[in-house]
Amino acid sequence: MVSPTQQAQPQTDRRWWSLVGLCLVTALVWVTASDISIALPTIARDLGGSMDTLQWAVNGFFLAGALIIVGGRVGDIFGRRLLFGIGTCLVLLGSIVAGLAPSPLVLIIGRILEGIGAAAILPTALAIIAVTFTGKQRDTAIAAWIAVCWGAQAFGPLVGGVIVEGLDWRWIFWINLPIGLVALAITWWATPETSEPGAVRSIDVPGVVTLVGSLLLLSWALVQFDTLPTAAFLGMLLASVALLILFVLIERKVANPVIVLSIFRKPRYDGAVLANFIANFVFGGVIFFMALYLQVVEGYGPLEAGLLLLPATIPILLINPIGNWLGRRVGPAWPTAVGMACLAVAAVLLLNLSGDYTALIAPFILIGVGIGLQITPCAATAVEDPGSAGEGVVSGVFKASSMIGGSLGVAVGTAVFQSSARDRLAEILPMPSAESVDRVLSVLTGGVRLEDVASLIPGDAQALITDVFDSAVGLAMWPTIVVSLIGVAVAIVLLRGGPPASGPVH
Repeated sequence: MVSPTQQAQPQTDRRWWSLVGLCLVTALVWVTASDISIALPTIARDLGGSMDTLQWAVNGFFLAGALIIVGGRVGDIFGRRLLFGIGTCLVLLGSIVAGLAPSPLVLIIGRILEGIGAAAILPTALAIIAVTFTGKQRDTAIAAWIAVCWGAQAFGPLVGGVIVEGLDWRWIFWINLPIGLVALAITWWATPETSEPGAVRSIDVPGVVTLVGSLLLLSWALVQFDTLPTAAFLGMLLASVALLILFVLIERKVANPVIVLSIFRKPRYDGAVLANFIANFVFGGVIFFMALYLQVVEGYGPLEAGLLLLPATIPILLINPIGNWLGRRVGPAWPTAVGMACLAVAAVLLLNLSGDYTALIAPFILIGVGIGLQITPCAATAVEDPGSAGEGVVSGVFKASSMIGGSLGVAVGTAVFQSSARDRLAEILPMPSAESVDRVLSVLTGGVRLEDVASLIPGDAQALITDVFDSAVGLAMWPTIVVSLIGVAVAIVLLRGGPPASGPVH
């Protein structure tokens, strides 16, 4: 008897159209993930909200996207095309909610809905590609899909800048509707339904709750780091760790786990997941802060800021084919190690912002090159041998590392940034109260105009804000340096071996 997975492969007449549809929806997800970064100052002026609040417009999307792990499992059980369609509809629904948002809370709810949709789309898209294509065509299809993932994420800020400056920030959500509907129609027409043969139709709810709860507590603690009492912060971290341990214990005992833990016994898979996590950690944090820096400190408009971020994004697309070529010839270790080293050097160069945009070009280019070298070798390695876990689970965990990495990159960076900025403002302001520090701090998100708080600031207000922002971002780069150096070691130790297998998926 032919399995549903095997049935997908002979239908070669439409599978490239299927790839087009999958890539269009995937592009929509990643543009949605990143275009909001350039719009945050404008949204802050329109809806209000502190950096803590607005950060959830970014992190709400990414944390909900951590459900990708569940999405891979659900797609394996109930059908990948079905779940892909449901996820697309959720992204469109979230876009409507966010586009109509009268307050930051409603905006965040819309973003969470979009994130849940992304959690259904990303693992099923990669799993569909993995079972539909074989051999070199499979490598080509995965490389194209990964390039779309990062290309859309890379050009998101520019797209957001064009829309915010030319129309209105709400159009970054409205534009999703026609694109999503057309892409869904193409995918539904061209993609045969596939699922994992013999998959048990049950979901590990306790596992899902403990995993998502652990990630939520960790992110919440980091977001509130500068305002929480030390005991409360440590308590949330311990609770997050406890839930993660409970999750592992549940997964080891339950009959049908949401994650088959045996996949982590493969060093190359672990290396691919960790490297992908680190790449997104770095990219998410740097783009978040540089989008604010260019607008709030340097005074550029949204469109100009989006254009000025291109040196960090275009190299991803230009270098990705080189990374793919290297990965297929020498294996994933060295492209990934060199890429991580580039990210570490870039973060070092961003420790001291000079106010001169030309000084940002070199670190921006290094970020694009570093990510471009490693993304496809790591993705191909992640799906080279799914084993009994299934394509949906291994691709789901891999893409979940993208979402979790992006979320924690923003959360960790913001925790360091806000703590440093608060301490610096408390030293500088003549009468530093919690209210005055919060109000001046809001200038750094664009939520409050500098002239509105000038009376609270002694001397040259613009110079002070620039000094505070520069020193705080410099400190926020240290976590990026550390994780990038860890990434070099991860690549060398865990990703050793030849090129990823490119044969049929078993």
